[in-house]
Amino acid sequence: MAAPPGVYPGYGPAGGAASLVQKVELRLACKNLPNKDIGSKSDPCAVFYFKVGDKFKEYARTENAKNTLDPQFTRTVTADYHFEAVQRVRIRVYDVDNSTEELGDDDFLGQMECTLGQIVSNSPLTKELTTKKGEKIPHCSINITAEEMREGCEIAIMKFKAKKLDNKDFLGKSDPFLEISRSQPDGTWQVIHRTEVVKDDLSPEWRSFTLPIHSLFGSQRDRPAKVLHTIFTVKTYPNITIILS
Repeated sequence: MAAPPGVYPGYGPAGGAASLVQKVELRLACKNLPNKDIGSKSDPCAVFYFKVGDKFKEYARTENAKNTLDPQFTRTVTADYHFEAVQRVRIRVYDVDNSTEELGDDDFLGQMECTLGQIVSNSPLTKELTTKKGEKIPHCSINITAEEMREGCEIAIMKFKAKKLDNKDFLGKSDPFLEISRSQPDGTWQVIHRTEVVKDDLSPEWRSFTLPIHSLFGSQRDRPAKVLHTIFTVKTYPNITIILS
C-alpha cells in the first residue's frame, strides 16, 4: 500500500524539508515471537505503518513466514527518508492464517514504534516488542536493518541445484529449499532471498531468479554472502562468478 501521490510517508505534502531525501531499503527479522497456533508455530507477517496526521496508516507488508517464531523476512520495505522530518513508524506483527487482507481476524503478536531516523542512524536496530498497551513482551524482539538504495538497475541472475542431499524425512524424501543470506555489520546474517520448496527430491533444481546487486552487497562488493551454510564470494564483476566452498 503506497502513500498518496504528492505525500511523503509520515511527513506531508512535498516541499520544504522534503528536498533532503534518501531512499532506503528496510529488512526485518523477529526473535521469540509468541505462539498463537495449536499443534504448530505461528505464521508471522510484519506490517509497516507511517503516521500521517494523527493516525498510523499501513504502508507495506512483508511476506507470511511459515511455521516459525524467529522469522527472517525476505520481502523488503522501501521508503523515502527525509533528513529534516520526523517520520513516525509503527511495525506490528500478526499471525496470519488466512488469505484475506484484513487483519482484524488475525492474532496480534507484538509491535514497536520509533522514527525512521532512529532506524537509519542506528542500523541494525533491535527493539523489544510490546503489546498494544505498551507492555513489554518478555524475550520478544525485532531487528531492522536500513541501507541506502543507490540508483542503477544492476542485477545478478542466479540458478542453483544440488545433488544427493541428506534425507531428513522418515517417510518419503526431503522437501528442500534454499536461502541466501548476507553478513550484517554486527556479525549476524540476514536472509535476503528464499527459493521455492521442491517437493520430495534429494537432487533438486530450483528455478532461476534475479536479485539486485545492492541487495546482495550494498555498497561493499566484497561483502560475504551465505547460501545455506556455504560461503560464496564474487570474484569478478559485472560477470559474476560464484565459488562454493
